[in-house]
Amino acid sequence: MKQMMRNLLKSILFMTILLVLMIVVTLFLMPIDSVRKYGFVNASNYEILSEKENTIDAIAVGDSLIYSGISPMEIWKEFGFTVFDCATQGQLIRESYRQIEMAFKNQKPKVVFLEANVIYRDAKNKPWYYDYQQLIKRYVPFSNYHNNWKKLISSLEHHNANFSKVNVYKGYRYVNNTKSGKLKNYMKYTTKKASIPEENKIYFDKIVELCKKNQVRLVVISTPSMVVWNYKKHNGIVALTESYGIEYIDLNIDNALNINWKKESRDEGDHLNYLGAKKMSHFIGTYLQEHHLAVDHREDEAYASWHHAYAVYEENLE
Repeated sequence: MKQMMRNLLKSILFMTILLVLMIVVTLFLMPIDSVRKYGFVNASNYEILSEKENTIDAIAVGDSLIYSGISPMEIWKEFGFTVFDCATQGQLIRESYRQIEMAFKNQKPKVVFLEANVIYRDAKNKPWYYDYQQLIKRYVPFSNYHNNWKKLISSLEHHNANFSKVNVYKGYRYVNNTKSGKLKNYMKYTTKKASIPEENKIYFDKIVELCKKNQVRLVVISTPSMVVWNYKKHNGIVALTESYGIEYIDLNIDNALNINWKKESRDEGDHLNYLGAKKMSHFIGTYLQEHHLAVDHREDEAYASWHHAYAVYEENLE
């Protein structure tokens, strides 16, 4: 019995020491003020924290449709506007809410573009361990930043404090592969509406209130996708956004961007590739311009890092 107690105490002591070490390492790797401006963060979840305070004109929030469809560097090149993709694979709307909440901590964007697809994604379809995984990421930040030690060591080896290469894509994930989609009438007209999960309606309401509180325009947008979108979903979002008086843009209607599904999709019509993303990025830039939601920052020295980011981005494209 005494031996069992000693073993139990040893186990507790070991776990306590391990937890303390993780917290210490986390504090070292987290994007605190001394390194935040250098992009020292996990790209898929917290990368926007690396941006200089109050320098982002607009954020695009959602799932892989967003990070495949909007390239902020293309918008910077053409318009001089600063846009950031706060997008993660299979994002749930409650995660969208947290992404927006987090972005508002150090940014004051004029507009939030919310991908409509997250409004339909049912949390019940996520693996059983998903919620626990998210809790660990939220309360044990080490799990989000564990790869930063590689960037730290690399920077020390080269004696270079310029980490802008970490986030030159501003949340976009460049893919220039082409896998043709079989053309089909996926937006066949109907009056039927796809139902939205009740929990998602609650979080959409929270997002509306959060944007309203911060005086930010909320625009719901549907990225072109022959695989995940249809007219029933379109009708459901129309009804939802109209009830709030919020703008909804469906880029699937009448192929608004003139997407060539044989050349501008990377996976048979599900996501856009780089060629398709250039079209959607042009649309986003034009929208910001026509609604006077951003100004051209290309001659502003405070945005010099974006010029450097674009140079690296362009080099990577080649």
